[in-house]
Amino acid sequence: MSFDPIVQVSVSEQVAQRLLTMIRAGLLKPGQQLPPERDLASMLGVGRPAVREAIRGLALLGLLRIRQGEGTFVGSLEMRELLEPLEMVIELNAGTLESLFDARLVIEPGVAALAATQISDEDIVRLHALVDDEQALLGDPETFSAADMAFHETIIDACENPFLQSIANSLYLLGKKSRRVTSQVDGVLERSLQDHRHILDALEARDPERAAQAMRQHLCRVRDAYAASVVSAESAVTANDEDAAVAAHAATNI
Repeated sequence: MSFDPIVQVSVSEQVAQRLLTMIRAGLLKPGQQLPPERDLASMLGVGRPAVREAIRGLALLGLLRIRQGEGTFVGSLEMRELLEPLEMVIELNAGTLESLFDARLVIEPGVAALAATQISDEDIVRLHALVDDEQALLGDPETFSAADMAFHETIIDACENPFLQSIANSLYLLGKKSRRVTSQVDGVLERSLQDHRHILDALEARDPERAAQAMRQHLCRVRDAYAASVVSAESAVTANDEDAAVAAHAATNI
């Protein structure tokens, strides 16, 4: 029989955990200023370096905001801001982005199906307005993306399930990189607009199966467009490397 050694938790980790517990309990609220490092260290009975390290770690996660000359404040705790560090991880790992697409394909068609059963007339009107906006913004990928995000968020909100809303919104917000890439691919915005019209038609008909299928088709097209753009970029890099190698070889034989 063997036993794993007991791992000691550093003082800075204990400080970070204490602050996290206070944030979860509502004792530290969004926008609230923390006491100065010296005072916080005294309150917790630890050294200032441990407090400083804990604050920096939580700031990297977006839970705290350090304002030079003002102090440290609890972050807004909005989902968009809290997902920023994870978004960076996804951008640095192409395989992770592929997994994100897989997750969206599992979740979002189901969300669309549920939304179709309980979407309000007001939401339908809003979706029509967003599709009209997209039509007018086909030549402006960045602004089109904002309307695209609002379209998906409206559907997610319409499903009226807080758990699915949290998961679906998180997955959608984490896909910023793929949207930045695919929005520049020829024909993608036009296809997305067409897909959105099909999704809207299914939602307006209150047809869950059609809504799920339309959403699934849309996500598959976006995924395929992203994959094609990555392959194209890699091929361009390879071609450039080969041209450079040929030039270098020629130079050595002059």
